[in-house]
Amino acid sequence: MFIRKLIILAESAKYNNFCVAGVDIDTGKWIRPISEKPELEEAVPLDDLKYPDGARVELLDVVEIKFSDRSANNPIQPENFFYNEKYFWQKVDRVTLQELIDKRGYDLRDKIFFSDERSIFGADVEKISARESLLLLPVENLFISVEDTKDHKKFFADFDYRGKRLLRFSVGDITVRKKFETNDAGKYFFKDKATVVFSLTNPFHANYQCYKMLAQIF
Repeated sequence: MFIRKLIILAESAKYNNFCVAGVDIDTGKWIRPISEKPELEEAVPLDDLKYPDGARVELLDVVEIKFSDRSANNPIQPENFFYNEKYFWQKVDRVTLQELIDKRGYDLRDKIFFSDERSIFGADVEKISARESLLLLPVENLFISVEDTKDHKKFFADFDYRGKRLLRFSVGDITVRKKFETNDAGKYFFKDKATVVFSLTNPFHANYQCYKMLAQIF
């Protein structure tokens, strides 16, 4: 078992649970805590996002988490580590987003996850030696698109990053999805400037594509 203190930066929707990610307060490196239960498919259930007093883990909390020694060995998401479900997560502090950016900075890259497209073939990711599936980036001119399907609504983002217009990236941010869920299908201006946690999904079974998601929008 090993212990890390993470600044929680993402709690996005993953099926009926959560995809949680944060940066190590000491090293600045990303960690995505995941459940060891295979039926949760590397998500975190709500019950595990509660402190001993019943309070909810919140964004920008500094949380002490005990991790299992067993490695996740995810070829697409190297930041994945199994947390030890026998122990509560413990809140030790809070920070502001600006404090984090001032201390750690952004994960600036020429391209978001190796290309300008909204997805990338999983086999291509596996060939990359310096793989990563989490990034903290500044974007501008952010629009949210709402699309109706038979069963539910889908949410996508268009935005500018380093002088390029990027289109139809998936939105996993729960708060943003709720904000727009009653809107009619269409495209809506959201923010002039935003700080975004981007997450690269595991490959989808149907096409083995890994999709680039706005997991959290600040």
